[in-house]
Amino acid sequence: MKDKIVMGFDFGTNGVKALVYSRKEKKLLVSAYKSYPVLTPEKNFMEQDPRKWWEAFRWCVRVLLQQGGFSKEEVKVISISSHTPTLTPLDEKGVPLCNGAIWSDGRAGEVCRRLQKEYAREIQKRNPACIRPYHILPKLLWFRENRPELYKKTKMFVDCNNYINYRLTGVFALDRSMAVNYHFYNVHTKEWDEKLAEELGINLEQFPALVDCGQVIGHLSKEAAEELSLDEKTEVLGGASDTAMAMAGMGIFTQDRLAYSCGTGSTVIMLAKNTKENWYEADPALLSLGFVNKDYLMNIGVMSNTGGAFQWMKEAVCEMDSLWAKTLKKDVFSIMSDHVTAAPLGAGGIVFLPYLAGELSPLYEPDARGVFFGLNTKTTKQEMLRAVMEGTCYAVLQNVEIVLKAMGKKKEEMKEIVATGGPCHSSAWMQMLSDILGIRVQTQEKAEGAAIGDVILAAVSAGIFENMEEAAREIIVPGACYEPDEERGKKYRINYQTYVELQKVLLPCFKEHQRRWRENDM
Repeated sequence: MKDKIVMGFDFGTNGVKALVYSRKEKKLLVSAYKSYPVLTPEKNFMEQDPRKWWEAFRWCVRVLLQQGGFSKEEVKVISISSHTPTLTPLDEKGVPLCNGAIWSDGRAGEVCRRLQKEYAREIQKRNPACIRPYHILPKLLWFRENRPELYKKTKMFVDCNNYINYRLTGVFALDRSMAVNYHFYNVHTKEWDEKLAEELGINLEQFPALVDCGQVIGHLSKEAAEELSLDEKTEVLGGASDTAMAMAGMGIFTQDRLAYSCGTGSTVIMLAKNTKENWYEADPALLSLGFVNKDYLMNIGVMSNTGGAFQWMKEAVCEMDSLWAKTLKKDVFSIMSDHVTAAPLGAGGIVFLPYLAGELSPLYEPDARGVFFGLNTKTTKQEMLRAVMEGTCYAVLQNVEIVLKAMGKKKEEMKEIVATGGPCHSSAWMQMLSDILGIRVQTQEKAEGAAIGDVILAAVSAGIFENMEEAAREIIVPGACYEPDEERGKKYRINYQTYVELQKVLLPCFKEHQRRWRENDM
């Protein structure tokens, strides 16, 4: 009997992750990963070459075919997610006119201030997405004002996964989970808002047709099938944003579970019914993005540095530990976690603010900086490492509290918080997080991120499973579970109170300090 194979691809900021699921084997067969660079040609510019996305995709497909042991005819469905919002202009032949401005690009700050002043009320009647430089609308207006010749040549503006889907099928399509990042998308009608687009001077013909995440947008073109050594009958789905697919990849489809995606930075996510009462205005610290189910939005608190703070400690303080880890052939982060468990709860009274690269939620302050508070002559490296880990958990707690308050929910209503990402490999970190949150933390055996969400969506489309919930139960393998300790949680609250107070007191100091440095070219 021939197998049914589905492929899932997630284009992250630094590379693409690819997974294959087999109906016959009832498991993930093979994976691949290929990196690509982020380009910074000017201050606040963050770009990627779309051709590098395609090269990385093509490389991953080749690896999957070589290592998977299946035929090209058995590949039934492909689903692709990606980082977003990325503004990529294409000419009439579908060729990129320049690099894509990715989600972290900050060049449109002045445009945002103008939009806030002139259009915020009109936009927020239609769309919950806060007006930030990384969104499509500010980038688009910046591009129109600062690159007028390229703007005139633009046939279509696409996001990352739209570009790959176009290269696969020749079809321009944008899924509705990503469209929420386009302020001229109306979440009530779930269509482009023609009136607002006209007011802003936006030509909607320059943007893809809207589709649902699981909708088949087409089959592989003859050219793409030949280039990739795949079958022309293979279907391609609309796909979704990486955040939406990460939620699906954690098996979260209801409002009684939270998601925590942790890497260099982190996000706390909760589903909200797509109604105005659940929009981000309840707390402007939150982002609202689309979900794979268009009847829901995701309310999100974003932190700039969590795992990144521990990485910084490795480079700044733990050089000898890195050398020792090489000698022992161990992971240096395992040794660092041992240091954390050797230090007392509360880190000897040290509190760490993890704002090493500014902070997003709840401050949205690029001038915020990292702080160690409470150092003394007896402070040890172990206590500093523990303070960093505790500080990142306090940042998560603060965002959990904001999300729950905005949703009118209580912590007791949450069954658990599902965690995925690098820090989940540290049992010390996850137990600390559970104790500080006062919520059970459930990890996954293999943290495959958004790519597994793509596999889940593709498997449903291929008829392997009836719905995404069933697919998630069968495909996702649960990892370790951590129950909160109430007594430890009470002790952590002492430092957390100081954490919140420091945040309030230091916020104006951050701004003034950075202003002085800028004025004196320091």
